Amino acid sequence: MPKAFKKNFTKDLGKAITKARKEVARTITHSLIEEGPWWTGSFGKNWVVSKTPVQPTKRRDPPFSQRTARFTRRIQVPNVALGQDLFVGNRVKYAGFAVNAPGQTLPNKMGIQVTYKEHYEEVKFPTATAGNWYVIYTKGGLINKDIAKAFKKVGFK
Repeated sequence: MPKAFKKNFTKDLGKAITKARKEVARTITHSLIEEGPWWTGSFGKNWVVSKTPVQPTKRRDPPFSQRTARFTRRIQVPNVALGQDLFVGNRVKYAGFAVNAPGQTLPNKMGIQVTYKEHYEEVKFPTATAGNWYVIYTKGGLINKDIAKAFKKVGFK
C-alpha cells in the first residue's frame, strides 16, 4: 500500500463522507417534496436542511389560494464538519398534520377534525403519493434507496 494513500486515507475518507452527507440531505429533501402533498406549495417549499432541528413556525403562504403546480428548487445544505448533525424538516405550522404524525389533525370542510390520511381519503384529487406517504417513505425503504443513490452520486460504489 503506497505511503501517500495511508497518510491521506482518513482525511480523504472524511471529506468524501462529508460530501456524501450533504448529497443525502439534498436527495432526501427533494424526495420529501416530490412524495408529499402539494396544494398551494406552502408545505412543499418549506422543506429545509439545517444545522439545528427545524421548528414548524411558519404560516401557510398565502393563507389559502388555488392549487399551484409542483416544482422543486435547488436544496441549500449548510456546510458542517464530519461530527456535526444535519436536520431535514418542514417549517410550516401544520407540518405534523401533513406527515400524518400521531394526534395531528386539522378540520375538514365540514369542520370535523381529521388526520392527513383521513383527509387524503376524502378529497377528490389527493396530491401526495399516499395517505401515509411519510411513513412509506421513511419506514418503507425509500429513504434507504435515496441514501444509497446519494452516496453513489458522489462516487461511492
